Amino acid sequence: MLLGVCGCSGKKVADADLYNVEAAVGAGLPYPVMEWKAITTVVDRGSGTTGTLFGNDAAVSAARAGTAYPAGAVLGLVTWRQREDPHWFGARIPGAVVSVEFVEVGSGKDREFVGTPWKEVAGSSAGEILGMKAAVAP
Repeated sequence: MLLGVCGCSGKKVADADLYNVEAAVGAGLPYPVMEWKAITTVVDRGSGTTGTLFGNDAAVSAARAGTAYPAGAVLGLVTWRQREDPHWFGARIPGAVVSVEFVEVGSGKDREFVGTPWKEVAGSSAGEILGMKAAVAP
């Protein structure tokens, strides 16, 4: 019993210790990308970034079936700068958001957002995004 009492320090755990608040995408984008399902992830060790490709229901269905994305499918690639994980030695986790890119299939609209608050910039890697394949679990 004494060991149980001594083990409780009564220290309040901060939200930053439980949640990666630095990696939050935030509001102000044209689509709720963080409410969509993930299709695949990418890591670029050279630039120190990690990204996740998300899609609306139409995009996710097509990606999982291995078919072309239909008109109305929307893909969103969120790219984060990597940082050290304070809880796991040697691990890298998402840090600050670098960019969010959207590809609206069938409309020709490809949009990229950077910064805080979000600012739309010219240029997009739509071809690369459309070429990304869904991650498959064995």
